[in-house]
Amino acid sequence: MTMNAIKTQMGLSVGEWDGQDVEVLQAELDRIRAQNSLGTGDKLVVGGIPHRDQLPDDLQNFRAYPIWACDKANNCLCGARANRIVSVADVRQYSMIDHH
Repeated sequence: MTMNAIKTQMGLSVGEWDGQDVEVLQAELDRIRAQNSLGTGDKLVVGGIPHRDQLPDDLQNFRAYPIWACDKANNCLCGARANRIVSVADVRQYSMIDHH
């Protein structure tokens, strides 16, 4: 098993990402969805994306929106469908706003 494996909620390995560029991850997640690689009742989940250790410590508990991954250039793949790329600085700025 590779440390780059993208896993589904049920633990099925459906793709890979090397942690370098979230644009590559976004394309891979789009490919997985388009090829219908997910079994019935299974889905992609944030916790199934490799290299979670690249997410800065202060964003580990960020809950305003899903952060799927952060890459080596400090960009994050965000959003319920992993459809937005946001810099770590912008995520941090958003997290400082009172959202209650």
